[in-house]
Amino acid sequence: MTMLSTTGAALVEEFSGGASGEVDMMIGIGLVKDTDAVFFEYLGDDEEPAALMRKTGKALTRMSNVQLSGIDIAEDIGEFNSTKLNLFLTTGGGRTLLVTSGLTTIWSQCVVTCLMGLLKGGDVTVPFHLDTWKGTSKMRPCFAAIRVGDTKISDNELYELLADARSDGDKQKVETLMRNAVSQLRSVFATEEVSVTAAPALKEVDTDLF
Repeated sequence: MTMLSTTGAALVEEFSGGASGEVDMMIGIGLVKDTDAVFFEYLGDDEEPAALMRKTGKALTRMSNVQLSGIDIAEDIGEFNSTKLNLFLTTGGGRTLLVTSGLTTIWSQCVVTCLMGLLKGGDVTVPFHLDTWKGTSKMRPCFAAIRVGDTKISDNELYELLADARSDGDKQKVETLMRNAVSQLRSVFATEEVSVTAAPALKEVDTDLF
């Protein structure tokens, strides 16, 4: 498996309770199916992404005490012209992360539903824990949950709307619901310019099949 960069290793240390420092990283979700790893550091167009793993050999599955500092949608990314959800997260140690996944993947639907729960609760920028894990079905889609302390956050209305759209096989409705939700979340940061960096072509590895 590809080795993490120095900053990637430092990030794992931060989420494991170690030292921190200010770095910028781009992270993809579930890019390799035959591993339990869920977070992958992009190392460049010509390099394979590196799984974020703890020193114990277990996958990093929780980003602790992060805050949403921006959210956007990136269009026509990569050779397949994919549409991506971009989350800008600030860690407790001051690192800035860009976490990217297909707009309509299960992971993105989970995260946006949770963020809408934060928004309806009155503060989308409150520190939270972002948990990610893989499902057991053939494609092993990634799921996500957001917790503030021990409390799991969600928007039940959006959850039901997305579930109904998936049940009906209405992909366009899923995308519309996601775009509308992201637009509402973006409005919180409307006074700030958010620079969207497109992830390299490696992010095309099956993520839109989830």
